[in-house]
Amino acid sequence: MFTTLDARTANTARACDQCKIRKVKCNFSKPCTTCDVRGLVCSYEHPRKRRGPAGKRIAEIQRHQKNLHGQGDNNVFESAPGNDLQGLNVSRSDQTSLDPAYQERNMSLSSYESRSWPASHASTSPQDNVSPYPGLHDQRTESTAGRPLGLSTTRGSLLQPDTRSLERNGSDIALLLNPDTSHETEIVFPSLPIESPACATMDDAFGSIQQEDLPRIQQKDDVWPSIVNEQTLLPWIDVYFKRLHPTIPILNRPNLYCEMLLRKHRTDPQYGAMLLSLAAFAMEQPVQIHEQAMKASRSVQSRMLLQECAKMRVAANFGEEPTVDMILTSFFMFACLFGSGEHKAARHRLREAVDLAFSLGLHLPQSYQDLSPEVREKWLRTYLVLSVTERAYALQQNHVISFRGRPGITARFMQAFDVSMTNEYIASLIFPDQDVKADAVSMTGLLYLMDSFDAIDEVIMDCWNGYCRSSDGICDSFDRRRALQMFRAQYRVREGCLTGNISYAPSVTPVPLSQLLESQQADISITQIWLLNRLWLLCFSHGLIREDSEHRELRYDFSAQLAHATLNICESLSLAAMEVHGLGFLMKIYDIAMGLVTALQSSANLNMDTPSTSVFEDVFPGCPISLRTNPCIQTLLEDIGRLMKSFRGGDHHFNGMLDTAVSGVMGLT
Repeated sequence: MFTTLDARTANTARACDQCKIRKVKCNFSKPCTTCDVRGLVCSYEHPRKRRGPAGKRIAEIQRHQKNLHGQGDNNVFESAPGNDLQGLNVSRSDQTSLDPAYQERNMSLSSYESRSWPASHASTSPQDNVSPYPGLHDQRTESTAGRPLGLSTTRGSLLQPDTRSLERNGSDIALLLNPDTSHETEIVFPSLPIESPACATMDDAFGSIQQEDLPRIQQKDDVWPSIVNEQTLLPWIDVYFKRLHPTIPILNRPNLYCEMLLRKHRTDPQYGAMLLSLAAFAMEQPVQIHEQAMKASRSVQSRMLLQECAKMRVAANFGEEPTVDMILTSFFMFACLFGSGEHKAARHRLREAVDLAFSLGLHLPQSYQDLSPEVREKWLRTYLVLSVTERAYALQQNHVISFRGRPGITARFMQAFDVSMTNEYIASLIFPDQDVKADAVSMTGLLYLMDSFDAIDEVIMDCWNGYCRSSDGICDSFDRRRALQMFRAQYRVREGCLTGNISYAPSVTPVPLSQLLESQQADISITQIWLLNRLWLLCFSHGLIREDSEHRELRYDFSAQLAHATLNICESLSLAAMEVHGLGFLMKIYDIAMGLVTALQSSANLNMDTPSTSVFEDVFPGCPISLRTNPCIQTLLEDIGRLMKSFRGGDHHFNGMLDTAVSGVMGLT
């Protein structure tokens, strides 16, 4: 009357995991006949995906399951050789069964990529022989013996599958697998930005050196992530040198490529991590308006590189023996996290970079005494970039600074505080050789920025962060006299940029601001206006702003003049020259606009219809003349809003924040 159900023979609606992998017929029973005959463990845990290539994998399955049950989960991946693609599929199958969260994550990622990746990169068909980078395809299709740097021949591949990559990533391997192919792990980099330099010359340099010409590296000494193909990083490293090096002139292109050819990144984990963070920075930061379609996929790739970078740095005694490469890695990670709006993590990485610089002694005179000129220059550049960045970020996010004192004066210790030697050394940085004129221009821009931030010391930062007694009306660190001194100092720095002069090295005559790159002019000019805005807000918090002050800088309408100057400068610049600096540039424009909003909320004489006076030379020297004559404050705010909406196609949250603030002011008036 009743039928006894036999769980061993109950049929299912799909093939078992082992028959699916081997591509053989399954009778859908539990266990199936094929697994029973072969002595395999029959399971139905692997989620069904699109079919991969058929093949005989019985021996691999047996070896894998023997290790799985005989040695424990810790040795799951040891049975498959590094380049055995069959073993990869088995390991991948068990990985998904061991991690339930893997399945949901993989499916959500596949759905996300299908929406955000361009159609030109959606297909990974073997018939598609078009390389995403000029000059790279021919090298990748050569024989293994002639392959440069021991790189993979996979088309456009960033990722190379082997068991070590699975050991490193665990369940995160789902992020690295293409759902369309089970025999090949491949994610194609987004297309290079328009007008990016062709990498054919770089690839020729790498391809001309044969495998046997390079230093041999034992597999046990190779620390480079096996899922990252270093050759596909070259175009992004070149993007850094073209777009970002003018404002962050730390690395030397010939030295970097030479060290890559010598495989330093494969034996030195800190140097390798620096390369990964550099490429991630180049992907994340200079996103221009015509590249917005690739922003989502570039962010995914950038985050993957950051994850591998973090794994390479893991050590119990990290920081015990600091190097400049470690400092730069933390700095580039900070830049990536800052660009993605993760400010808590960004602050941690910036503090990490500064702390490593302290441990290395970049701020100590004796640390530079026995260094070669090349190393000393790299140390100095790193110190200057960190000191400028730390001060700018502290003013934006209300943080304290660790590099105390004044960077310009501190730079004198490079030559034992000898002024004449300092001038000679600064001149050697700016004019090292006619063949490296571009690098000299980059260094000149950095020195101008350092001169601008020279007066922002720890005393000013304490007042800015509210650690003084300004609320009691008795602040001894920042009063009316000190405020006027700092305003005058900023004017002198601006005039020095226009004429080609550095305050702490007066005998040096660098090129003036007008001869620098347009992106440098944008960064320096807007930063200098932003610093005036920060000083005005500091005066406001200390009760120094008056309606009828005899000093223009201490009146409410000074904020309107700064906003007017900002618009005049931005109108003279191309959008690309501004976008290359990322969201940090936009934040400065937003801060300047919010300074004007603050003045509107606090002044009885200012309203939306109040005309803005012209920007005089003594307010901001060298400001371009605008066609508009005395626009009202409402027009200024509307024009700033339109400028911000054009920045990266309006894909940021500052538009809504400014609109809300302006609406609140209009409601009051």
